[in-house]
Amino acid sequence: MDMQIRAETPRAKKGWGMGSTMMAGDSKIRGVKLLITEFRDIENKNVKIIQKLGEVFSKNLTDYDEIEITFEDYGLRMVKTIKQENYNTDIWDQWVLFSRKIYDNMNKVLTGK
Repeated sequence: MDMQIRAETPRAKKGWGMGSTMMAGDSKIRGVKLLITEFRDIENKNVKIIQKLGEVFSKNLTDYDEIEITFEDYGLRMVKTIKQENYNTDIWDQWVLFSRKIYDNMNKVLTGK
């Protein structure tokens, strides 16, 4: 199993469509930072186990957590949205520790240790 962690600032689309830089009003993507963790595996049986664990984990989340979980062909993707003005290195460090704890627990299940 592999884990990838990154922070992204979404970019507005150019043009006149929804979420574009030409639209009037505030766009949901302005002023936010996305913390993204992906848990990946190449073995199909491990991907199914990762997704099953993700289903259990998502049941324990509240709206306050602001974490979105999506199930991908390669495994699981978690995204936490943070307001840009609240983002700092402490929040990043907490996200890394949180993701690592989940990774370690999933790895124990996959390896049987």
